[in-house]
Amino acid sequence: MTKLCSLPPMHRGRLFAYVILSSLLVSSLAYPVSSIDEEVKTPGAFDNLYMLSPIEDYLSGGVLHRLMFSKFLAGEAGEREVFGELAAPSARPSQPVAFIPYRSPTEKFSRNIIVTYDLGGIPFQNEPTIAVNPLDAENVVIGSHDYDTACVVSYVSFDGGETWFGPFHTSMLPDDSFCSDPVLAFDREGNLYYAYLSIGVRPLRVGNLVFIAAVSSAVVSVSRDGGLTWSSPRPAAVGLATPQQDRAYIDFIDKLWMGIGPNPEDPSKDIIYVTYTNFRVIYPYLDQFPFVAAPFIEVSINLVKSTDGGETWSEPVRISPVYRYFSGELDRPLVQGSNIAVAKDGTLYVAYYDSMQDGPFKGLFTPYVVVSKDGGESFEGPYAVVPGGMWEQDFFLKPTYFRSWSSMFPFIDVSPFDSREVYIVFGALGEKPGDNSDVFFAKSTDGGVTWSEPKRLNDDPTMNNQFFPTLTVSPNGTIHVMWGDMRDDPNNYRYNIYYTRSGDGGETWLENSRVSDFPSNPGKGIPIFIGDYWGIAAGDNDVYLAWTDSRAGEVLGRNQDIAFARIRSVSRPSITISPPEGPAGQVVTILGHNFAPRQREVFIEIDGVVVSSVATDDNGRFTAQIFIPLSGEGPHTVRAIDVLGNVATANFYTSFGFNTVEEVIDTLADELQSRLERLNTTAPQLTPDEIADILASRIKPMVTSQPKEEQQNISMIVSIAAAILAASAIILAVARRRR
Repeated sequence: MTKLCSLPPMHRGRLFAYVILSSLLVSSLAYPVSSIDEEVKTPGAFDNLYMLSPIEDYLSGGVLHRLMFSKFLAGEAGEREVFGELAAPSARPSQPVAFIPYRSPTEKFSRNIIVTYDLGGIPFQNEPTIAVNPLDAENVVIGSHDYDTACVVSYVSFDGGETWFGPFHTSMLPDDSFCSDPVLAFDREGNLYYAYLSIGVRPLRVGNLVFIAAVSSAVVSVSRDGGLTWSSPRPAAVGLATPQQDRAYIDFIDKLWMGIGPNPEDPSKDIIYVTYTNFRVIYPYLDQFPFVAAPFIEVSINLVKSTDGGETWSEPVRISPVYRYFSGELDRPLVQGSNIAVAKDGTLYVAYYDSMQDGPFKGLFTPYVVVSKDGGESFEGPYAVVPGGMWEQDFFLKPTYFRSWSSMFPFIDVSPFDSREVYIVFGALGEKPGDNSDVFFAKSTDGGVTWSEPKRLNDDPTMNNQFFPTLTVSPNGTIHVMWGDMRDDPNNYRYNIYYTRSGDGGETWLENSRVSDFPSNPGKGIPIFIGDYWGIAAGDNDVYLAWTDSRAGEVLGRNQDIAFARIRSVSRPSITISPPEGPAGQVVTILGHNFAPRQREVFIEIDGVVVSSVATDDNGRFTAQIFIPLSGEGPHTVRAIDVLGNVATANFYTSFGFNTVEEVIDTLADELQSRLERLNTTAPQLTPDEIADILASRIKPMVTSQPKEEQQNISMIVSIAAAILAASAIILAVARRRR
C-alpha cells in the first residue's frame, strides 16, 4: 500500500536549487542553544508555523487558522493576515434596524435558530458538528470552534433543538494551547464522545540549533449527561517532535474524524474509531555547516480504536498509501479528509480524499474507500470511487476567498438494512465548462468495492458554486444531504443552505430545498475561513442541520455563528400588548417570547417608526413599556425585531384619539352653523365659554364611560381639543363682529 513519488528528470535541477535555498531559509529560523532558555519563556518569541510551512496549505482549515490566530493574539500577525482583505474594525452601525434581515421561512424547514453565544469580544464560531442521542431523540448536541475560548465547545438541547444551553467547555492536554476539528458521536448507551485536536508548541533541538515546532494530538472526551459536562481528554494518538542525531521528526496529526459502531466479534458492544491525517516532516541536519536541509514529507491516513469507552487506545495503523516527497517537488500527491461509517454488522468503512499523482488543487482526484470486517485489525482496498478521477476544485471558490477545497473530502454512510450498501457524497468541478463546483453522490452495493457513476445532486440551472456536502442516513433508511449553495446570489458570493433526500437508496431525489431563511455573506464573518465542514444528523422522524452563519454580521459588524434548523416547526417569536386597546397617549406593556436569547437587542416600532429597544433574557423573552403616541382612533401596527431577524407583530387599537374629538367638533360646528342660519344673524349668539360648555356636555359621557385608569388620558386629549376649539370660536366671533 505504499506509493513512492518519483521526480521527473527535467525538474531535478530546479529542485536542487530549491532545496539549497530552503535549507538556508529554514536554518535562519533557528535559535542558538545558548539563547533558547531565555527566549522560550517569552510568549510569541517563535513562529509556530515555521516548521510546518512545507505542509501548511494541506492542513485542515481549523488547525491552520487557529495557529495563525494565536500569532494574531500574540501581536505577531496583522488583522489582514488573519481575517483577509475584507477585514475591517468591528463596529455597531448607527442605524442597525435598517439592516435587519427580516425572515421568510421556507415550508419544508423550521425557522433558523442561532445557537451560539458570544462570551467575549471575538464573536466567531464555525465548523459545527452535530449528534442526536439514540436513547432520547430530543437530546441534540452541537459542537464547534469558539474563538472566545481556547478549546472547542458544545451546545445542548433537550427539546429537539428548539431551545439551547451552553456553551459548555472542553479542555486541551496540559501543555497545549488550543483545540480544533470538533467531531461528536453517541454510542448505543447514550454516552457522548467528543473527538478533537489538542495543539501546542514544543522546543525542538536539532544538533546545535533549536526550533519551536507545533504539535497536535487526537484526543477524546466523554459526557455522561448529554453534553453538559465533559471529562478530561484522553489522548487517542499523540503527535511528536522527535530529535535525533542527524535529523528531526515532526509527526503532526491533522483532520481527524470519529465513528462508533458494533464490535464484529461482540455485537453487543461498541468500538470507537478515530482516523486522522498524519504528516511526518523530516528535517536532515548537516553539522558541518551547521544548518538543516529542506524537509522530506510523508503523509498517510491512520486509524486508532478503543474497545473500553475511550479509556485506552490502540497503536496507530496506516490504512492508506504513504505518499513521500521532498519539499519543493512540483507534483506532490496527497491524502486528506477521512470520514467513517460503521454498518449494523460492524463492518467499518473509511473514505478519504486522494489527489492522485498530479497533486492537489489541480488535475484529477478521487475519493477512496477502505473496508475492515474485523474491527479495524485488517483492511481491504483501497477502492476508488471514481477510478478515472474527477476534476479538482480550486483552493478557493472564486469570487470568494474562503478555503473550500475540503468540499472534495468525502462523507460516507451505510444503509441500516444492508451492510453492503454504502453511500458517499463529495464536491468536484462542475460538469459544464465554467462551473467551478457541484455536489455528487455515488453508491456501492458490494461493500465499497465498486461504485455507481457519480450523480449530480444540486438541481440549479446556474453556474454558481456549491460546497461542503454532508451526508447522513436515518434509521428508516432515508439518505439526507446538505450543502452550501450560492445559486440565489447573482454575484455568486452569498450562500444559503440547501438540502435533498432520497427514500429509495439514492435512485431518485427530492427537489432541492432551501433551508436557511437568510443568506450568509462570508465577508461578514472571517472571510478566509468559514470551517471545513458542517453537521447533519437524523432520527426516526426528523433531520437536524447545523452550519456556519454570518447573518449577524449584517448588523453587528463582523460576526460568525452556528445556525440550526430541523424539519419540524419551532415556536415562532410572538408579542402581546397589555392593554391591547385604549386611548392614545398612554403607556402599554409589551411581552416578547421566542426571540434570540441572551441580551440580544430587540427594536420596537409603531407604524414603521422605531420607538424603543430592549434586551432579551436567557430564554429569549423581554418586557418593555412604550408610550402610545397621540394619534387618531383605529388600529396601529406594533412590531418587535431582534438583531438576528426574528420578528413578531401585534396590533394596538386606539379607542379614543384626536379623530374622536374631531368628529364631535365637526358635529358641533354643523349645529352652530345651523343655529346661525335659523337666527339669520351675522354674529354668533354664543360666547366662547358657552361653546366650550356645549363641547364638554357632548364629550363628558364619552369620558365617563371609559375605565377610570384611562379617563385621565382621554381628559388630556379633550382639554387640548377644547382649547383648540375655544380659540377657534374666539376667532370666529371676532370675525363675525367685524362683518
